[in-house]
Amino acid sequence: MIRVGITGGESEAAGHLIRILINHPDVELAWVESPSEEGALLSQRHKGLTGETYMQFCRKGNPEDTDVIFLCHTDDGDSERYVATRKIPDTVKLIDLSPDFRMPEEGSESPWVYALPELNRKPLVRGATRAAIPGPLATIMLLALLPMAKNLLLNSDIHVSCVTPTGEDTPGEATVMFDHEEIEETRHALRSLQQSFDAPIHLVATAGGWNHGISATIYLDTPVSEDDIKDIYDTFYEDHGFTFLSESYPGLNEVSGTNKCVIHVEKADRRLAVTAVIDDALKGGAAAAVHVMNLLFGLQERVGLMLTAAGR
Repeated sequence: MIRVGITGGESEAAGHLIRILINHPDVELAWVESPSEEGALLSQRHKGLTGETYMQFCRKGNPEDTDVIFLCHTDDGDSERYVATRKIPDTVKLIDLSPDFRMPEEGSESPWVYALPELNRKPLVRGATRAAIPGPLATIMLLALLPMAKNLLLNSDIHVSCVTPTGEDTPGEATVMFDHEEIEETRHALRSLQQSFDAPIHLVATAGGWNHGISATIYLDTPVSEDDIKDIYDTFYEDHGFTFLSESYPGLNEVSGTNKCVIHVEKADRRLAVTAVIDDALKGGAAAAVHVMNLLFGLQERVGLMLTAAGR
């Protein structure tokens, strides 16, 4: 069994992670750390756990009792401080859901793998011990664009229109994101496949009025035919168990509550539209982290993640 520790246990990401891990056949939850919730039942903080677990939050988990630790801190820098100040055995793997380790410092080599399996499966299955989970916006943009980058077809401006969970925004409110950190994250990852890529990414996000799920439509120019584009996407994702090409426009109900991404492509003249949908809390967070854990430990990638979409 894989013994798991979770830091930032009070966070929403930790709640989603716990709900997946308590049903994972190869996982034993060793501890969930949260100084502010010490002694409280996990089910008191996170919905859906009543009757599933009677574990309590601890103040400080012992890394030596684990095989892997999920870092679920919500404040920037907390994961970095945890790694710097805790004595963590070299044998313990770390999976970070915060932004702290996604982007390496300029000119430096980082032990942290940018943990998007559809991009970096090889290092994840070949001995990686540090994995940084991409942000949800970067995840959906990359999954929509990676096949194009792989074939050196990103040669025009990229326009992204996203509909995102409302959060504190007013439903229907649109925001132009000139310098969102996940744009640079996306650009950096795309360049790992297409070094010549230097086109701007224009991102407009609209608050959708729901709790979970991102829908993105991405527009770019390409001379390649629609049938050839579909072949490119099918070929790129044929060995990946969670990303699929659809002949029809996908709705959030196809991916809500799952680790799936569903993509649709359509072309008019030179203009290509790529539409993608994910559950931002799962494919863009907790479920992606479990997917990465499966790869790090040599498990079949879908173990513990056979989640069914709402479908309505």
